[in-house]
Amino acid sequence: MSRLLNRLANLFLLCLGIFSLLAIIASSFQCRYDRSLWLWMLVLCVLLWVAGSFRRGFWIGMPIAAALLFLAYRFYGRNPMLQLQDLIDHISGAFYTHIMHPGESYPYLNAANSHSLILLFVGFLLAAYLSTALTSRSMRITLALLETVPIFTACAMVNGEMPAIASAGMLLFWFLLLVGGAGYHTEGNLGRTVLCCVLPIALILGGLLVRFDPAKYEYTPRDQELAEHFDKLSRYFDLFTGKTKEQQAFTADPDQPSSTSAPRSQFKPSWDNNDSMQLETEFDAEHADLRLMQVRAQTSGRLYLRTQSFGDYTGTGWRAAEELSSGSSLPFTAFAAELSPEGVKRDVDIRSFLDLSALCIPYYAAVSSGSDVSVTAEDQSSYRVSYIDYKGSVDTLVLPAEAAAAEVKYRSHAHSVYTRLPEATRAAALHLCADVGIRGDDPNLVQTIADYVSGSGEYDLTTGPYPSTDYAIYFLTESHHGYCIHFATAAAVLYRSFGIPARVTEGFAVETRGGFYTDVVAGDAHCWVEIYQDGLGWYPVEVTARGGLATALPDATPSPSPMPEPEQQPSPSPDPANGMQEQGGGGGGPGPTETPEPEPVDEPGNGFPWWLLLILPALVLLFFLWYGLARARFLGQTQHADGRRAVIACWRYAKMAAAFGSEIPPVIVQKAEKVTFSPHTIQPEELEQCKTELQTLIETVYPTLDPLGKLRFRFFRGMK
Repeated sequence: MSRLLNRLANLFLLCLGIFSLLAIIASSFQCRYDRSLWLWMLVLCVLLWVAGSFRRGFWIGMPIAAALLFLAYRFYGRNPMLQLQDLIDHISGAFYTHIMHPGESYPYLNAANSHSLILLFVGFLLAAYLSTALTSRSMRITLALLETVPIFTACAMVNGEMPAIASAGMLLFWFLLLVGGAGYHTEGNLGRTVLCCVLPIALILGGLLVRFDPAKYEYTPRDQELAEHFDKLSRYFDLFTGKTKEQQAFTADPDQPSSTSAPRSQFKPSWDNNDSMQLETEFDAEHADLRLMQVRAQTSGRLYLRTQSFGDYTGTGWRAAEELSSGSSLPFTAFAAELSPEGVKRDVDIRSFLDLSALCIPYYAAVSSGSDVSVTAEDQSSYRVSYIDYKGSVDTLVLPAEAAAAEVKYRSHAHSVYTRLPEATRAAALHLCADVGIRGDDPNLVQTIADYVSGSGEYDLTTGPYPSTDYAIYFLTESHHGYCIHFATAAAVLYRSFGIPARVTEGFAVETRGGFYTDVVAGDAHCWVEIYQDGLGWYPVEVTARGGLATALPDATPSPSPMPEPEQQPSPSPDPANGMQEQGGGGGGPGPTETPEPEPVDEPGNGFPWWLLLILPALVLLFFLWYGLARARFLGQTQHADGRRAVIACWRYAKMAAAFGSEIPPVIVQKAEKVTFSPHTIQPEELEQCKTELQTLIETVYPTLDPLGKLRFRFFRGMK
């Protein structure tokens, strides 16, 4: 019974440790994966447990595990090398933006839509090591901690908000590992101890999570002050490595303006020209790195701040549309998100270094100054905004009764004002849609138009003024080159042609760190489309292409997270083609610049030699195969039916063990001499005595060896 409990406890510890590690890795480095990953990983853990826990289990578990990895490759049908490259890029970017240069942006490749296959492969390697560590007769705790603690620490360094359940699972694993003992013995009490401790410790950790929910934790001023003091370590590191103060993009003390800050009231984005957006204005690279404000959020991630919307299309730009005097529609979605159990109330602090006519407001913020397109700034240079952090779908949101009545009144205004188009533009847009198969009765019309627009042009920062008075139609039919304001304009026109209220909105996309101030430069400006949904209000839709290829539209979710990279002039980074990413300029004034991104390519049948995926598992398999053969040889020879041959084998292995720093037991020497120099037979009692002495010698020598000696002793000699 003890043997069964010990093996079951090891299986539980293996699954608990690997699942927690994978979840932490995926969260820390923003990996995308399918839910089926966990099922594949569970089967692999069981196979590796079989390979490590049973005498003949290696010959069953390892070959099936290798075959399972191949089946996973065929199941996902994606390029593993592309996923590996993108995972390494995510890891590099995380450490760059959190450790080496806090606050700076990193041009992520985002070359893979999913990392499921490479995460499964990483999980297999981690599980293979952990399975061996958990069955070690000595140094069991040390070997397991050598894998889990460094990975957990590295992830914690770059993850502003560790996943609560996975972190609790890791703590539970460590505790059970410690109470289980430093050595695994099949007849020990490890299983009983672990299984008896699981429930109470899990209940304690679960109670702590309920009482102190990390998702609802709010940073106090003391927390933020302490975090800023710790962050000064990175600044000292910059000084040590020779980085000048002017090169630091992150300022720990917001009261000390950086050298790139403009005096207040001396900067205004050229695309915002007296409440109008001029599509024909060319890009001015001179101000792309100008610091405009600082933002401090309670969580890490991408935060989208809207400033104002434009609703009157002029053909070469946008003007502010007429507003409804009875009130503003901006807080509608916030009222709905506040009722959702998925919404969490948070605050964001903003310090502005320029005079803007409108405040920067995150989505789901229940604030308004009466305007339907913006919130008046009123000379505020420092302010705090409360909002609802909601990452679900807008389809699940429902307005409260008092807001629903106001929404019904506003709805007719939205359909009247924000569907207006010049008749020539509307006719050209409908004709174009008919040619490409876009129909008004399409139940996914919003998504269909977004996909069409994002795939209709090549992203180009060098785009100049069009020789046309209708930029939307010219972009879709002639130019096929543009950047964020051109894509957003084209999408808004197509939405309006089908009677969907739409408008172009400008703002900033900021990569925040929880509890820290992050610099916002002019290059963080961005434009997107807002469309109106009856019964809810305005929500954003992203339609801008990256590198001429369309980006996938998320679940029509008006939260800060679903939109892509901000319009930002990229820092030089290695490029396989020419050694450097191109930097360019385009229309839109000093605000918007963008980082072109390659289209995620995850297509099956891409010519990748799948056998490369099996090289490392094959090496692991060969290693364990060698161990299996050596161990089988040891057991076969020392337990041979011929007692004389078995005694000679015991003497030979005792000589090998003694070579590590001991002496051959005299009993073994005596019996070996007896079978060698006399015709006498060996009695079963004498053979058992030799085997007992040999086992005692092995148990005495093995703990005194260094790691390399233990590797040779156990895996290459097969004596343990």
